[in-house]
Amino acid sequence: MKDLIRTIFSIRQKRRPAQVGPLPALGATIVRDQVKMSVTHPISSELWDWLVLSGWRNMPVKTDRRKGMRLPDSALRTLIDAPVAERNQTHTLILELAEPEE
Repeated sequence: MKDLIRTIFSIRQKRRPAQVGPLPALGATIVRDQVKMSVTHPISSELWDWLVLSGWRNMPVKTDRRKGMRLPDSALRTLIDAPVAERNQTHTLILELAEPEE
C-alpha cells in the first residue's frame, strides 16, 4: 500500500549508495547501481578496494526484491584474471554482459 501511495504522489526518494562493507564472502552478492554480481571466487583485499572505488558494494539487504541486471557467474573470474593495467577495460566489457533479472 505504501508503495502505491508513494508512486501516486511521486514522493519517491533515490536510494543513497550503501556504505562500504567488509570483504564479501563466497556466495554473497555485490551491487553497483542496478547491476548485481555473485561472488563465485575469493576476492583479494586489493581487488575489493578496486571494486569499491568502481562503485561496487555489498548487497545491503538479504532479500532484494528490486529488479535489475545480473552479470554472468563468470564475470568475477574474468575480473580476477585480468591484468591490473587492463582491469578498467575488462570491467567495462563485463558490464555490457549484464542481462535483466527474471
